[in-house]
Amino acid sequence: MAVVKVKIFVPEISNVLSLFDQIRVQRSEAGTPYSDVKFITDLAATAPELVGTVEGPYASLQAKGITLKVNGGAEQTVTFTSVNPIPLANVIGEFNGAITGATMSDDGTGKPKITGLTLGTAGVLEMIGGAALAILGFAVGAKDNGEDENIQLLPGVDEYVYDDQSGEASYWYRTQYFNSVSSVFSSWSDWIQGTTGAAISSANLIVGKIKMANIDGTALVGAKISIVNVFSPLSVEGYFIAGTSREIETDGVGQAEATFIMGSTVDIVLVGTSVIRRILVPSIGTEFDIMDPNLVQDDPFQIQVPDLPAAPRTT
Repeated sequence: MAVVKVKIFVPEISNVLSLFDQIRVQRSEAGTPYSDVKFITDLAATAPELVGTVEGPYASLQAKGITLKVNGGAEQTVTFTSVNPIPLANVIGEFNGAITGATMSDDGTGKPKITGLTLGTAGVLEMIGGAALAILGFAVGAKDNGEDENIQLLPGVDEYVYDDQSGEASYWYRTQYFNSVSSVFSSWSDWIQGTTGAAISSANLIVGKIKMANIDGTALVGAKISIVNVFSPLSVEGYFIAGTSREIETDGVGQAEATFIMGSTVDIVLVGTSVIRRILVPSIGTEFDIMDPNLVQDDPFQIQVPDLPAAPRTT
C-alpha cells in the first residue's frame, strides 16, 4: 500500500464551474480492460467495510480465529473462546476486545459487519486468514478501502493533486466532473497512472517550479524540461540516488513542477534548445524557481543563452 498522487488539470475552469462543483475519481487495480473499476471518492468520506454472509449463532466457532490487517499495519488475530454455539453478540464482543482500528457489529440481518475507524482511502481492511473466516462468511484476501471526499473545484484553480492513500504504482485512475446539487456529471477522462509517494522524507524534499511563455507573451504549452542527475550527493537517508533523469512538461498555462532533493546538484535542460543550466537546489524552504539565476553553478552567461542562428546579411 502506497500513496499515489494523481495530477488533474482542469482547462477553462470558469466554464467548468458554471456546470459542476466537484471532481469524482475512480480506480482500477487490474488495468485494461478496467473491469474492476470502483469509485474511491464520494460526497463525504467513508470508512472501509467488510460484511460476512453467514448469520449467527455459530455451531463450530469455538477455538477458531481470524487474522486481518487494518490500514496496512501489522496482522491482528482474534480467537473466539465462547462455548459453541456462539451467538453473534459474543462474536462481536470478543472481536472488539481484541482488534484495534476496526469494530464489528450486526449488519441488521444477523450477519457480522467489520467497519474501519479511519475514513477515506487511508482506511483499509484486509482479511488474511483463519479457520473462522469461512464460518462467519468472510473470504481470504477480501479487501476494502474507504472513500475520500470528492475534490472541490475552486475559482481560478486549474491544477489539482489527489492522493490515493491505499494505491499502488500499477493502479489506473480516471476522473469526471460532478454537480453535487443536481447530480449531473460529465464524461470520464482517459485512464492514467499516478505517481507513488517519495521514499525520502519530506524534510529533505523541495518543489521546483518553472513558468514558460512564448515570445508573444502567451503560455508555452507542452514545453519539455529534462532534469539530469549529476550524482551529487550520491545518497540521502540511506538511498543511493541512482535515477539518471526525469522529464516534466508545461501545462495549459505554461507551468510545470517537480520534486527535488534539497542540496542536490542537477542539470536543467530545456529540450529542443541549447539552454542547459547546472543548479544547486536550495536546502531551505518549500519551493523555488528552477530558472533562478542565483542557483546556477557555472557561468550563467555561457549556459543560459540559446544558440540561435544569425539572420542572413544583405547589402
